Amino acid sequence: MKIAVLGGTGHIGIGLSLRLAIAGYEVIVGSRKGEKARQKAEEYTSMLESRGLNGVISGADNAKASELSDVAILAIPYSHVYKAAESLKEDLAGKIVITPVVPMEKKSRLFIYAPPPEGSAAEKIASILKDSRVVSAFQTVPAERFANLDERFEWDVPVCSDDDEAKRIVLEIVNSIDGLRGLDAGPLAASRLVEGLTPLLINISIRNKVKDLSVKFV
Repeated sequence: MKIAVLGGTGHIGIGLSLRLAIAGYEVIVGSRKGEKARQKAEEYTSMLESRGLNGVISGADNAKASELSDVAILAIPYSHVYKAAESLKEDLAGKIVITPVVPMEKKSRLFIYAPPPEGSAAEKIASILKDSRVVSAFQTVPAERFANLDERFEWDVPVCSDDDEAKRIVLEIVNSIDGLRGLDAGPLAASRLVEGLTPLLINISIRNKVKDLSVKFV
C-alpha cells in the first residue's frame, strides 16, 4: 500500500513517514516543492539505514504524491490545510484521506479548541473533499516524541469516519505502528471530541511541566 504523507517534511509528518515505512508501507513524502520532498525522503531513508532498518520512502510535490497514493495523510498545518485540500481534491478523489488536523488558538495562557462552523476540522475537510473517504486519526500523537525513533510508548489513537471500510483500513494502519492502538471512536462528527483533546493535553503539559502527553484508555 502506498501512503502519501502530505506535509511530510515537518511536524507530525516526520514521525508518520518514518514509522509507516518501518511498518512496511511504501511512503511518499509530499511537500509544496518536490525537490524539498525528495531531499527529506533521502534523509529519512538514511535515518532508517543508520539503525539497520529498511523502508521504502520517496518524495514528490503534494499533487503528485496524492495522485500516486492509495491513502493520503493531511499532515499540513491548520492555517493552510483547507486551501491545500481544495487544490488537491481532484488528485484525492476516491482515496482514503486521513486528517490529524486540530483547529486551536491561544488566549492568554490557555490553548482552546476553535472548530469551524462545520463542527470539526475533519468535517470541514470532508465538505471540501466530497469525493474522498475522509477519516480522522493521530490528533493526540505528540509530534516530537513520535519522530524520535529511540522513544517507546503505548498510546491509543481514536479513529472516526462515516465510511466503515475506510475506518477499518485506517485502524489497521494505526495498529501496524509499534506502540499505537487504534480504537473505533464512531462517525466523523465525533472528531470534534477527539480534536478537542489536543489543546487539553497541551495545557496539562504546560501547567504540570510534563512534555509530549498523549492518551491511553484503561
